[in-house]
Amino acid sequence: MKTVDEENPFNQRGNLFNGKEVQRNGGLPVLGLPLPSLTADTATRNGVPADNDFNQTQVRIENTLQLRFSDSFSGTIKMRGIFDAAEYDEFDPDDVDSNRVGYLYEDGPNYFENDDFDDGGSQHPLEVAGEQYMVDFPSLYLDYQKGPLLIRTGNQQVAWGQALFFRVMDVANGLDLRRHLILDFASEEYADERMSAPGIRASYQFASGWELDTFIQMFLPSVLPNPETPYNVIPTQFTVHDRYENYDEEFNSGFRLKGYFGDFGVQFMYTNRYNPDGVFRWTKSNVNRGVPIIPGSGAILAETPLERDPTGVWSAEEWFTYSGMARLDGIEGLNKLITDFPSSMLLGATPVQNFEQANQELDFFFQVAGPLRGHIERTYHREDVFATGFSYVFSGEPGSWTDQLIMNLEISYTPDKTFTSIDLGQEYIVEDEYVSALVLEKYQRFSSSFPATYLVFQWMHRSESDLLGRHLSGMGGSVNNAPKGVDGGWDGLVLAAQQPFPGLVWRADFSMLYDTRGGLFIQPALKWKPSGNLNVEFYYNYLDGSLGDENENIIETIEYAEEFGLRVAYQY
Repeated sequence: MKTVDEENPFNQRGNLFNGKEVQRNGGLPVLGLPLPSLTADTATRNGVPADNDFNQTQVRIENTLQLRFSDSFSGTIKMRGIFDAAEYDEFDPDDVDSNRVGYLYEDGPNYFENDDFDDGGSQHPLEVAGEQYMVDFPSLYLDYQKGPLLIRTGNQQVAWGQALFFRVMDVANGLDLRRHLILDFASEEYADERMSAPGIRASYQFASGWELDTFIQMFLPSVLPNPETPYNVIPTQFTVHDRYENYDEEFNSGFRLKGYFGDFGVQFMYTNRYNPDGVFRWTKSNVNRGVPIIPGSGAILAETPLERDPTGVWSAEEWFTYSGMARLDGIEGLNKLITDFPSSMLLGATPVQNFEQANQELDFFFQVAGPLRGHIERTYHREDVFATGFSYVFSGEPGSWTDQLIMNLEISYTPDKTFTSIDLGQEYIVEDEYVSALVLEKYQRFSSSFPATYLVFQWMHRSESDLLGRHLSGMGGSVNNAPKGVDGGWDGLVLAAQQPFPGLVWRADFSMLYDTRGGLFIQPALKWKPSGNLNVEFYYNYLDGSLGDENENIIETIEYAEEFGLRVAYQY
């Protein structure tokens, strides 16, 4: 249930410019000098603002079947079904006379389908999805165990690493963010979001205590929330073409070696994978819908990333506002749209040199052509991830803060990692990235009347991108300026605690994520388990992204999602 009046600004009915009158002053650069248009005008975006009470209204059914065939063979089948009641103020393209193309864009919101641009469907071979439902098998595998050897074949997760919120060694699988983004119970980490994939996993426990764990799996990309759904994170002035069909026969593989040197636990990991997040760039729209006063303009626009439609961008002010929110460079993004797609020059578009020229050229084309959508494609790139981890259990005085304090340190290195260019150009950003996480955890008893409290502290550092994978050079843009970028990497801090009550009927949880550039996420929660079958959980997600400079922290992106949640589960 929503606790703030803000709507998702990345959706049409939450667009910040709906009903807002904006002054447009178009012009074209001539010999590097701005040439003002003869007439200025005002534009008012025709979107109807939403007034939602809920961010999520879903019913879920899960069933797990454990099978034992012999002493060596066993199987697990877990089926999951989800239905979204869609009790939201949904966007209807007909309300604004939209003819935007693409299966996920032509009609109202589609909450689960995520595959083909023209026909929908599911990318996962063990999932069936429709507009408001999905049915899948998160686990469907056969185990063979013989002494220290375990071989698991089928659809499964590979979860490595210790960090809460943070993923350093946990890189084998992507995330399914359709249901609740990353705003579920923090204590569950990514259990519901981490995707499973068909593959083979083998582990061997050596007599010395060391363990070798290996896998090979089908590559499946992370699933992003669909346009116009409550937790969508891509501005819906964009149309996304997912190119997964070019990668659906690829595989990921890796291994982890884990053991002890005395009191120190160590692990080494290598994964060769396609990054499931993917990267984005401008692509041809192939939409022949021209400007009535310019003969032949439809065929020209089809060769550019642009599509004329009321759901697009209406003004330079909107262009730069959303460029900053998406961590993109609005000036160079315009230039790449022109230079990477020379057909746009047939309409008079020319590269610009500064913010003023970009404003005038953008407003000029919005005045002449009307609102314009941008088409981008999502591609995937192979990378090598090397990682190591260290752990140590401290032995202090009984009852002290160092008694049984567990420390974990994880560090990963990805050479030549591919990032989305902040100008959406055809050439991506390719840089080495280092990611590290320090985790401290322990049980501490504060009262003889209560069970021990579980406490966690974590610190993550990323050298090139934020927690959402956006390159740091795109930080800091706004309606008035291009991004200045940030130096020093990205840092996040986590504090978490779990306190069971006597009798274990109640449990209080607390989780906090702080983006050191000024974003705060706090989640207090209460769990009630009056019987073995019934489980009721209450939580509140508090989000504040205003504690730093504009468009520099991750919380600003999801600040609209402040909410109270209730989850009721009954086990038969």
